[in-house]
Amino acid sequence: MTSRLARPISVLFVIAITFIFARHASAGTENVLHSFDIKDGYDPHSGVIFDQAGNLYGTTFYGGSHKCENNGCGVVFKLTPNGDGSWTEKAIYTFTGGTDGSHPYSTLVFDAAGNLYGTTYGVYNGGTGWGTAFRLAPGGDDSWQFSLLHTFGAGKDGARPYGLLAIDKSGNLYGSTNIGGRHNAGIAFELSPASESWTETLLHTFTGGQDGSAPIGVLLGPGGNIYGAAEQGGLGYGVIFELSQGSNGTWKETVLYSLTNTPGGSIPTSLTLDASGNIYAAAAGGGSSTYCCDGCGLVFRLSPQSNGTYKYTRLHSFNGGGGDDPSALTLDSNGNLYGATYTGGNGMGVIFELNPNTDWDETVIYEFTGALGGEPVMPLVFDASGNLYGTAVYGGAGGGGVVFEVTP
Repeated sequence: MTSRLARPISVLFVIAITFIFARHASAGTENVLHSFDIKDGYDPHSGVIFDQAGNLYGTTFYGGSHKCENNGCGVVFKLTPNGDGSWTEKAIYTFTGGTDGSHPYSTLVFDAAGNLYGTTYGVYNGGTGWGTAFRLAPGGDDSWQFSLLHTFGAGKDGARPYGLLAIDKSGNLYGSTNIGGRHNAGIAFELSPASESWTETLLHTFTGGQDGSAPIGVLLGPGGNIYGAAEQGGLGYGVIFELSQGSNGTWKETVLYSLTNTPGGSIPTSLTLDASGNIYAAAAGGGSSTYCCDGCGLVFRLSPQSNGTYKYTRLHSFNGGGGDDPSALTLDSNGNLYGATYTGGNGMGVIFELNPNTDWDETVIYEFTGALGGEPVMPLVFDASGNLYGTAVYGGAGGGGVVFEVTP
């Protein structure tokens, strides 16, 4: 298996494999809210989030201008619902590749005041080519004011921030970088607001050994601990980790699970938590299926035990027809687990549900074909009616990926 980080650089996959998978019936319907072309964005890798008014926000890795080698440096976009069921897209910020950075590649988060936060991945050496952290503050006329919070420098403070971001009630921002740090294996960081600037604190510097390498973002747990995953390290196939703060203010990493490839999974791609402290994770490879040469991936649960350890339970192994390379996990209020696979189904990925009441049986809700988008990524989100929203990096009318709604 290769790192998912390689995917935005070349999103046009060969689709001759479309019909080699076993077919699964799917009952859901898709509504494409927006199709991207290079002018308004390209490769919406970060997923979307809702504001309180029902608008959607996300980013595209490319597009928005002719800068950054004519591919565009990426945008932050807003989708506003119209009364007739259509949606209007607006780029609320277009990156220039200068001091603001280029190529946003993480989830966005809101603070209590309605400010948006995110990071850029960068692709160039030096300057802001190693990534930035930014804030967009809303104005009264639907304008947004950009603020640069931090520039990553490829040294001990890390480089190439990527994946899940989290924010606490005090407005502190948490995330990770895929490389950089003392061992060039990535870091977990906190950015804290001060009177005139933001301060970066290194929570953990990964060594590339048993503690992991190439982290893919973090989540905040209900008790204040931080949870995350790393694509590499551990036993060689990635780890799930916890960061806890001691009385002296320092943070300690604990590896909760080291992935073992088949059948235990390889390359973690997504995490979500429930109210009981269970961790649900997806792995791109491994599992029990022999259809894919390295396994088609799986979803597993880590359950906290009274002695402080976590119990591993494999919930579902994918087989190609029901999806291949899962990610984008989210839970509904009934404990059902939803997610997406990057490929499989008709060849362009699926939206799936795993039901705890039927031994985590999989239901394929929707199969992408490419014409209405394909290769869905990053977390899915629900609206109040139970519809799922997300992004797919391939296809659509403009060829640059789509924002979609799927009704189960």
